[in-house]
Amino acid sequence: MKFIKLSRKWMDAEDNVYDPATVLEVSDDIADELIKAGKAEIHDGVIKQIEEKDIKAEIALKVKEAVTEALKDVKKDDGTDGKEIKESIKVIKDEPIWKDFTDFVSAVKDASLTGRVDERLYKGAGEGQEEADDTEGGYLVERRIGKEIYQMMYQSSILLPKCSSTEVGPNQNGMKINQVNETARSNTSLFGGIRVYSPDEGATKTPFIQKYAQVDIPLGKYAAVNYMTDEMWQDRVGYVNYMRQNVGPAIAWYVDDDILHGTTNARMIEIENHAATVQVNVAGANPTAAELMNMYTAMAPMAIGGAEWYMSLTQYAAISQLESTAGVRIVQPNYVISPYGTLLGKPVNIIEQADVDANDTSIMFLNLKWYLVLTKGKLQEASSIHVRFLEDESCFRWVLRLAGSPKLASTVTLPNGSIVSPFVTRN
Repeated sequence: MKFIKLSRKWMDAEDNVYDPATVLEVSDDIADELIKAGKAEIHDGVIKQIEEKDIKAEIALKVKEAVTEALKDVKKDDGTDGKEIKESIKVIKDEPIWKDFTDFVSAVKDASLTGRVDERLYKGAGEGQEEADDTEGGYLVERRIGKEIYQMMYQSSILLPKCSSTEVGPNQNGMKINQVNETARSNTSLFGGIRVYSPDEGATKTPFIQKYAQVDIPLGKYAAVNYMTDEMWQDRVGYVNYMRQNVGPAIAWYVDDDILHGTTNARMIEIENHAATVQVNVAGANPTAAELMNMYTAMAPMAIGGAEWYMSLTQYAAISQLESTAGVRIVQPNYVISPYGTLLGKPVNIIEQADVDANDTSIMFLNLKWYLVLTKGKLQEASSIHVRFLEDESCFRWVLRLAGSPKLASTVTLPNGSIVSPFVTRN
């Protein structure tokens, strides 16, 4: 048996592959064959363990030799040798980017809380955080998450993207919106009190007084918090996928639920039982074709263009069997408009937040452009390793500031006695 050191990659008879510079003990025949083919060289079998101090010493020696060689023929203009130049050359020690772990942790905290980012957080030194490497860097994880979750939320939400939206400015925590306080329309009063005359010559005209209402909408917020252990941190790619698939849709679900019900008290004034919502009487658990037509005609004429149906899956299953008096199904397939088709020509949406059958919001006919959502910035993300430092956990937090309200103060009674609104539910 002989020891050899491979100079090329080699695969033995059992398909084991060995890289160059690997030292092996093989039979004499194999050793002679590899040496003869130039794939290996004889070795004494002694493997020296290279230590860090040996590497540093070797580097220092090579630097010194290189400097000496470069200065052999250097002469200054005044005829002196290169001694002064040599003395001016200094080898600078490669200091670590961070003084210690506390220094790094403090930088992460400042960046998360104040937005002032230490430039060292962007540097990659092989032994610290690297911006280009997706598997490293506790600070950079929040940059990767934010946008994706915000987009996922709006893709998952059904109601929110269809609402009107306005941005709240700096130093503001809400908005007061003015509403025309109109409860009825007649030939003597329109839009909260406006009266138009066609008087005889010289006749006295009575001035009108228009009435207004005002609603105060303070901003609320949605928040989600999660803790990640250091062990999970090592598999951060999988954790990011978890957050994409769960956190964003969860926020979307709660926002839509609050628009309908105001469940989480996040300053979303709910459509259900609002003064501007018309409730149409439905006798049974599922509406009849005639009752659905009553809901349709309760939509305000000026809002009928953008109105859509929203209902539970069980309500959809029930009304899909209904027919008009002419024997035509009132639910018609139209996959261009909606995967659930149309009901009386208007798109159908199936939403989880619809109430159980026989309750108000189990089926609704809404024009959500008449619902105003206030926003302040986008989804904010922050991460910190301080909160659960002793437990070896990092904290992730998401906050979204929103508020909303119907634009109208109440339903409107038309001259023919019909009560209409952009928001129609069953009763």
